[in-house]
Amino acid sequence: MPTNLYDMIYKSSLFTAILIIVLVFSATGSALETVTEDNATINLSLSAFPSAPGPDYQVRSVKIPSYESPAKKGDVLHPSLLVKNAGYNDTAGNQVNVSAYLGNYPLLPVVSTFPALMAEQERKITLAYKIPDIISYGGYAFSVTIDPDNLTNDTNTSNNMNKAGGIVMITTPDDDSFIGCEACWAGYR
Repeated sequence: MPTNLYDMIYKSSLFTAILIIVLVFSATGSALETVTEDNATINLSLSAFPSAPGPDYQVRSVKIPSYESPAKKGDVLHPSLLVKNAGYNDTAGNQVNVSAYLGNYPLLPVVSTFPALMAEQERKITLAYKIPDIISYGGYAFSVTIDPDNLTNDTNTSNNMNKAGGIVMITTPDDDSFIGCEACWAGYR
């Protein structure tokens, strides 16, 4: 009989230890906070909050002046952007980079940065990008991405990109250099 009692105590201690280990490791990172407000209960997952407060840059609107389309290879586009920091202060205080594209072609930056914004600050900025010589003739959507390398530790990068309305047309030069030059027209067809 004492052997069975010993086995029973040993097994229950082992079971208790395993149960505690499982509970400790399964609860990590899954804490919930329940907030009661005005007779409504809201469950907030703590893992949904950013680990460190940071900015949340948003591209609210993008516009290209209508006189800049049609454009030619080598021309400079001057997009106007409305940007907002919907997160915390951008305490790094550095310039924030903006990349621009025509379709999938990256544009060459001329003026592509703006000063960091404080929390809830919104600013209209005008930038400048050169159209590369490697782009094919045709129509392209113009788009921008704020902080493409996430150097600001943006808390929500899903809203860092936006497209301008309309199409930017890349056309042939206005001179006679294409007349009688079949090779010149090859990139246009």
